[in-house]
Amino acid sequence: MYRQTRLLGVLLILQVVAMVGIGVWLLSSIDWDRVMYLTNEQGQIHVQTNDGPWLKPLVQAILFVIYFLAPVILLLLAGLGFLLLRRRGWMLASVAQAIIMLACLFFYTDPRPWFAYPLIAYSILMILYLNSQGVRAVVHSWRPAGGRSETAHGE
Repeated sequence: MYRQTRLLGVLLILQVVAMVGIGVWLLSSIDWDRVMYLTNEQGQIHVQTNDGPWLKPLVQAILFVIYFLAPVILLLLAGLGFLLLRRRGWMLASVAQAIIMLACLFFYTDPRPWFAYPLIAYSILMILYLNSQGVRAVVHSWRPAGGRSETAHGE
């Protein structure tokens, strides 16, 4: 019964690992020596930037971190919730998938990053799996301590 929620937790953690990997790849593809160089004038250190092709990867890496940091944290919490607590994390996972798809749409500007398509496709598949009958049955089988539902008893 809890196999589906554990699988969901593993899939969410796998998505976190993939997104962190994309972020690390974007940050490591920047030539930091070209981006800035330090000069020492009159005892002060000034940061100067060069104009050139380094700007596109730098902007892409900064935008990736800005857009996808919050969803990655939510996915990590949701994945751990499904792995460790069995039923917790459904709402976090759903919100994180929606934010990822929205961030991909914002990120999908003129350069069209290659990773937008796989992230959108994986998010769609995860939303479908989150709303599958088996997962929803396990997630919604949990009841508060009283065990009574207000709608079932007409209160």
